[in-house]
Amino acid sequence: MPATLDLHSSLLDTLWVLWAAVLVFVMQAGFLCLEAGTTRTKNAINVAMKNVADFAIAVSVFWLVGFGIMFGDSHHGLIGTTLFGWQLEASSSWVITIFIFQAMFCATAATIVSGAVAERMPFLAYTWTALWIALLIYPVFGHWTWGGLLGGSEGWLGSLGFVDFAGSTVVHSVGGWVALAAVLCIGPRSGRFNHGKPPTAFPSGNLPLAMLGALFMILGWFGFNGGSTLAVTAQIPGIIANTVLGAVGGILSGMLMGLRTRRYADVMYAINGAIAGLVAVTASAHVISLSAAFGLGAVSGVLMVLTSEWLLSKHIDDAVSAIPSHLVAGIWGTLALPWVADLTLLDSGLSRSAQFGVQLMGVVVCGIWSFGSAWLLFRITRRFLPIRVSPQAEKIGLNLAEHGANNELNQLLEHMRQHEQQGDMRQRIDADPFTEVGEIAASYNRVTTALERAVGHTRVMLRNLRDGVITWQADGTLTSLNPGAEQLFEVEALQFIGQPVSQLLPGHTLTPGARHEIKRRCADMQVRYLEIQVSEGATGSVSERSGMVRDITERKQLQEQLNRERDLARTTLASIGDGVITCDASGNVTFINAEAKRLTGWTLEEAINKPIYAVYQLLEEASGEPLSNPARQVLTQLTPVHSTEHCLLANRDHTHTPIQHSASPIRSRSGITLGAVVVFQDVSLTRQLTEQLNYQVSHDNLTDLLNRRAFESALSALLNRDDGHHVLCYLDLDQFKIVNDTCGHLAGDELLRQLALKLKDHVRSSDIAARLGGDEFALLLPDCGIERALTIAEALRCDIEQYRFVWQGHNFGIGVSIGLVELNAAHPMQLSQALHASDAACYAAKEAGRNRIHHYQPDDHSLLEKHGELQWVQRLQYGLDNDTFRLFAQPITAVCAAGPGYREILLRLEEHGQVITPGSFLPAAERYHFMERIDRWVIRNTLAWLGDQNRHATLPSHSLWGINLSGASLSDADFCHDLITQVAMAGLPHGTLCFEITESTAIAQLSHVSELIVTLKDYGCRFALDDFGTGLSSFSYLKQLPVDYLKIDGNFIRNVDMDPIDRAMVEAIHAVGKALGIETIAEFVETQATLDTLYHMGIDYAQGNLLGRPEPLTHMAGHRIKVMPR
Repeated sequence: MPATLDLHSSLLDTLWVLWAAVLVFVMQAGFLCLEAGTTRTKNAINVAMKNVADFAIAVSVFWLVGFGIMFGDSHHGLIGTTLFGWQLEASSSWVITIFIFQAMFCATAATIVSGAVAERMPFLAYTWTALWIALLIYPVFGHWTWGGLLGGSEGWLGSLGFVDFAGSTVVHSVGGWVALAAVLCIGPRSGRFNHGKPPTAFPSGNLPLAMLGALFMILGWFGFNGGSTLAVTAQIPGIIANTVLGAVGGILSGMLMGLRTRRYADVMYAINGAIAGLVAVTASAHVISLSAAFGLGAVSGVLMVLTSEWLLSKHIDDAVSAIPSHLVAGIWGTLALPWVADLTLLDSGLSRSAQFGVQLMGVVVCGIWSFGSAWLLFRITRRFLPIRVSPQAEKIGLNLAEHGANNELNQLLEHMRQHEQQGDMRQRIDADPFTEVGEIAASYNRVTTALERAVGHTRVMLRNLRDGVITWQADGTLTSLNPGAEQLFEVEALQFIGQPVSQLLPGHTLTPGARHEIKRRCADMQVRYLEIQVSEGATGSVSERSGMVRDITERKQLQEQLNRERDLARTTLASIGDGVITCDASGNVTFINAEAKRLTGWTLEEAINKPIYAVYQLLEEASGEPLSNPARQVLTQLTPVHSTEHCLLANRDHTHTPIQHSASPIRSRSGITLGAVVVFQDVSLTRQLTEQLNYQVSHDNLTDLLNRRAFESALSALLNRDDGHHVLCYLDLDQFKIVNDTCGHLAGDELLRQLALKLKDHVRSSDIAARLGGDEFALLLPDCGIERALTIAEALRCDIEQYRFVWQGHNFGIGVSIGLVELNAAHPMQLSQALHASDAACYAAKEAGRNRIHHYQPDDHSLLEKHGELQWVQRLQYGLDNDTFRLFAQPITAVCAAGPGYREILLRLEEHGQVITPGSFLPAAERYHFMERIDRWVIRNTLAWLGDQNRHATLPSHSLWGINLSGASLSDADFCHDLITQVAMAGLPHGTLCFEITESTAIAQLSHVSELIVTLKDYGCRFALDDFGTGLSSFSYLKQLPVDYLKIDGNFIRNVDMDPIDRAMVEAIHAVGKALGIETIAEFVETQATLDTLYHMGIDYAQGNLLGRPEPLTHMAGHRIKVMPR
């Protein structure tokens, strides 16, 4: 609309605008017809009433407040402040004319929402919405765009150059945005969208009425666009022509899109295409050509269809497609204006791109204001007023639910519902034969009469039927039993109807579509068999099941007799998966199955009536001599033959197959032998798998050498021989760990495979090579002198020394240390002695510098120490098996301040009443892999003792008990898992346990140890780093280990009071610990001078004989503790 207007317009202009207002009012009638015709008949009155009500509310509110907000004197371009209802009476006729014209616009904006939320929004909530549209939402945005129409300053958006000639955005987009907010807040109509199914298309009540409404709207749009000139000018014919062509373009594109998407000319797409085309040209009807108007309308029709389909895909239910027709088309028309308008006619002073920017701003501002305020309105309204009708109201229709508007159809439906509830088919409905509803009622009466006759016939049939028929609901409630069922179950129907079906058929689950066999004992104590076939159906919305019951006792008896007569066939069929051959009493073949055909090479046609010994030929496996035919044995001895030994079956192609067979006589019911059946199975695969399994049991999977178990068996057999001279070689690779650590286990495995091949190259056919585990191998040289053995060992050592292993660019040199032990009658050995001696010799070779050979001698001084360790192996094993280890505890005392009572658990070994300290046996335990088992013993018994003390409340409060963990144990994942489990199960108070780990162990397994520490700390455990200071990189790793205590190595403590270097080291360790929040413990405190020095240095704890000697845990137990750890 023009930004300003002369208040003294001519009378002709006034008459034109008033006539245009009348035409716009016709649009209200068009909306009523369109929306009432599009929705279902049961809601049509409600929709029409909303159109009438929103017109009255919109005009009255717009008169009182809205017109003043929209066209009054502008306050900073934001809102009007004059021309409110009480001020209009004194206004000129022109102002009153503009009020009438704009009141029609306001009603149009409000009534757009009515169609979108049709059939589910209460009448009161809708009128409340219409009030706010007319009061605030439409007038405020209208002021921003058209403010200053009656003089004064423009609205802020209009002053920027925003153009909307007749309201594409101001009227239709505003209404469309409010409609979008409404449908999102209210939700879709019941049954519109169902999961996994396409949207339900609700039937329109009266499509011709809807199309008439569309034509009314086109007529009204002549005034909508033509009257927006606000004067009789030469532009009016062109504006009306553009309006018509926009509508025509929308109709045609809507129909074509309907044909493309739905394969038929969709009525609603044609109607809404017309509306979309009208809305699109409304913004620019005064400045565009006829062809541009047609194009705008055509594009708007396409956009309308695409938007409608998109809304359906998102389950947004717009009952009349108001959002695609008004909102989307309004946005399109507003944004297209800069590109289709004649700039000379537009006369905004802006370029096309600048004008587009202003238009885009207007669209965005409209969306934010209209949608945002509407969304807020609905959110607030739903707190005190329902914005959606009840499901029951939606079901019966809003005509009746909201307006009490009853009709013949509703009355008919009510009678039919009553009929359904009562279930009396004798009732009839009064029918007026001169109305359509009366015809429906008469037809319903005829159907009811026919149904009554059919039900009567069915009842007669069921009463006379010998079979039983029972029915029950899905929840198991019996609904009927016919007389046949009463006789079969020996019950009366009245006693069981309404009871669970399980009472009639206890212990049976009746599955629809299946036959069930029921065994029951009758009143005369005879057993009878019933068969019930279950089917499922529905009576209305209630799921029902029925069962046809039949007495099958006679059939059952016949079936059992038939089964007995088929015993002969069953004997054959039971073994059909194996080879099966049957013969008659003369030994001639009567049957041969497919598997027997494969194994013998004879077909059934070829073998029939042939002697069985010609078809089934057996050979002894070792000698190849023929064996007697089992069928002939059966026919001669008349007893079954079962062979547990394997034999060979000769095939016609001269191949042999290992088999296992059995044979049985075939007898008649009278006991006469009719023939024999031979059943046999191919055991080739079983034998192959057995041989493969035996090989895998005795060989190492990686190197294909013998494994330790098979090697020890061979060695034991050789040692049991009294003659001969043999040599045992024990091989341990040097520098193998470097390959594993550098290139990983795949490289290590490949190296072991290649070295195994080299080992095979140096042995005789009679020699035995094996992999004992890891990088350890063994070689047994039977009947071989020591000189020859040394030559073989040296050749092997040199070959391995010269070998270079290449892996991914890395080149490695490998050595081998070999220990030789002579095995002869002069120096007899047991298996364990021979293995230990060879291991000791290999160890001596390593100790002597690696990559060399050591020949074991019984008086070899270099092995005396090793031999002592070997003796410890048996002693340690005995100690673990017989529980001769003992637990001691030594106190750790606070030096500078009071601290928790701390004791370290120490281990001793008791032999013959003597207590042996760990310094004597731990080296051997570490060498021969006993540490993990010893640590398990210590942890298990310590936790048992502490748990016992805790349960009897004799465990001192705030006491701390230290347990040492070895590096071997920490590298064992199973040990760490079991340790966590045992600590969790012990249930000791937090702060009771402290695990001590040596510094070297922690550094060697840094990440693993850190993870274990974090896990056990969750259970309240603490950690101490033992022998701290011995490593060169102690401090660099300390910050990565979350330990609680540092136990300073005793070598620094012994002379700390006299040696300044030791004193400096201890001070440094204490300072680092203090900085990291770690307390320090000094070990081997033996003198008072040492203790005084530590006190002045601030050391936290001290341990040594000066402060307390180790004592057995048994001396510390309370008197109620009966079981002590050992």
